[in-house]
Parts: sequence; structure tokens; C-alpha cells
Amino acid sequence: MVIDEEHAYRVCAARDARFDGCFIHAVRTTGIYCRPSCPAVTPKRRNSQFFLTAAAAQSAGFRACRRCLPDAVPGSPEWNLRADLAGRAMRLISDGVVERDGVTGLASRLGYSERHLTRVLTSELAPGRWPWPALTARTPHDC
Repeated sequence: MVIDEEHAYRVCAARDARFDGCFIHAVRTTGIYCRPSCPAVTPKRRNSQFFLTAAAAQSAGFRACRRCLPDAVPGSPEWNLRADLAGRAMRLISDGVVERDGVTGLASRLGYSERHLTRVLTSELAPGRWPWPALTARTPHDC
């Protein structure tokens, strides 16, 4: 399979997740390879190189991006860290962690800041599934 590099570059600039797994985007100046949907700043076109597989990028001397984890297997928790974090948070919320420890306790148990956890839940959950209003109505001090 041949990669149309101009099309691949436009996909990377748009951060289109539909193309994750189809090709790998490598950056010559940093020596890093990424998924097409990586949130990092899009490099200049002349610094971009494209490969069909992560193994091909590694053999060319590039290392995996620590931000988008292009070596992760589709469907694994590492493939979609935000959805995995939201799922773990919702399980802990249903187990009563927020009622006992508050949102700060939930965030620390998950290993993230309260602000980042709120940002992830806001982006990952449908508007009707937002957990905070029902949970913050009753605080641990009310018990």
C-alpha cells in the first residue's frame, strides 16, 4: 500500500481519529512518531514522514510519542486513555467514593488532578450523564 503524503499530512493537521491505525506520522526534527490524531502541534510538512506501521517507523530510528501512545493496540485501555479514565471514574462514583472522599479524593485515587478529571468527564460523557450535580448535593459533611 502506498501512502499519499499530502492527504496524510492533511489528516494529521485535522487530527482525524478515523485514520488511527492506518498509518504512522513521524517527525524528523524530534525523532518521534505519532498517530494521525495526536494532539501535539502539527509539524511543518517538510519535517513530516509517513509509515504504514509503527515497526517501520522504529526501524527508521523514530521513537513512540508519549502523548498519543501509537504502539497501543486498538480497543485496549491505552488506545483511548480518556474513555478509560471516564469509565474508571464512573465505576468509583457508583461505588460511593465521591460520597466518602469527595471529588478531590476521587481524582487522587485515579492519579489525576481534580481539574483534569472534570475536563475529561465533561468531554467524554453525554450532557445527561454528568455525575457532579447529584453528587455535590450531598457532601461528606452532611452525614
